[in-house]
Amino acid sequence: MRILLKNVRVPLTGNTTSEAVIIIEDGVISGISKTAPPLQGFDEIIDGGGGIAVPGAIDIHAHIYDPDYTHHEDFATGSIAAAFGGITTFYDMPLRLYVDSIERLKLKIEAGLKDSFINFSIIAGMMNEANLSSAKSLRSEGVKAFKLFTCKPFRPKYDSTLTDVIAKINSLNGLTMIHAEDDSLIDYLTQKFMSEGRHDPLAHHETRPAEGEAAAIRKVAAIAEYLDARIHIVHVSSAEGAEEVRASKCRGAKITAETCPHYLFFTKKDVEKWGNYLKMNPSLKTKEDVDSLWLALSDGTIDAVTSDHAPSPRDGKERDVWEAWGGIPGLETMFPLVFTYGVKKLGLLTLRRYVEVSSINPA
Repeated sequence: MRILLKNVRVPLTGNTTSEAVIIIEDGVISGISKTAPPLQGFDEIIDGGGGIAVPGAIDIHAHIYDPDYTHHEDFATGSIAAAFGGITTFYDMPLRLYVDSIERLKLKIEAGLKDSFINFSIIAGMMNEANLSSAKSLRSEGVKAFKLFTCKPFRPKYDSTLTDVIAKINSLNGLTMIHAEDDSLIDYLTQKFMSEGRHDPLAHHETRPAEGEAAAIRKVAAIAEYLDARIHIVHVSSAEGAEEVRASKCRGAKITAETCPHYLFFTKKDVEKWGNYLKMNPSLKTKEDVDSLWLALSDGTIDAVTSDHAPSPRDGKERDVWEAWGGIPGLETMFPLVFTYGVKKLGLLTLRRYVEVSSINPA
């Protein structure tokens, strides 16, 4: 099927655009031109009304709980939400079901092929001592990225395994995606607040301070620098965390990073109103952190925006803070929010930079 999209503008540099027509053949863009070709031979002609045409967004961090936890989300509902939010490809990040064997990978792929309305890929993990030996076979099946935690409940048993995982994945020309927060600090603060009898929603956020994120990023970045390995820091939530990424890049490390809309729009003060509905890991920080993350996204320190989509039924949130589900949805709202506020209303990102963080860099 051949489709002609005419009367649109495409991004160039900064905020500049150019008039264009776009030719789509069998669902793939085959040409972009300033002048329209003869209209004969097209199955459909769409008039864009002078609007801006941007590439479909790619979300490299979304938790689709299919096939094991579908009362939270499945490939059908998740992909529909993503499509409405302008996302044409998402990467399923493991959570409940570890993707650490060929059998489990095939379970995920089968569920996605059956029900997803958009393109998808699967990230392996969570990597640890018990499953690191499976990395080679998973890589041979096309898995490109592997998830690693520095904190509970998914971290390896031994600290040395962090190095083992980064080294192994690098040897396979893969990418280690790292949830970086300091485990010992979280443990200490959690026990402290629980012993003090705290059950307010803000208690959770205060167990995961910016200093813990920065310390963990510094640690894995040092390992990656020594090994000359590629790593990707997921959901950077603080100014201190972004600064560690910036410093590592300045030293020539092969490090990339992402942030999420909740860290660009919410602060700890919003927890006073929304309670556990804003419980997620890492935690929310301050207005100063929000401002710093927008700057880091704009100047290239942070490479991408991802949803870290992890929805829950209402009853998962309306519990004691220590038992409530940690995670919020984001597939449908992420890029409309970032474009509307980041580009159009606040001017924090140029149109070109929006295309980079939503599509070019994730690809």
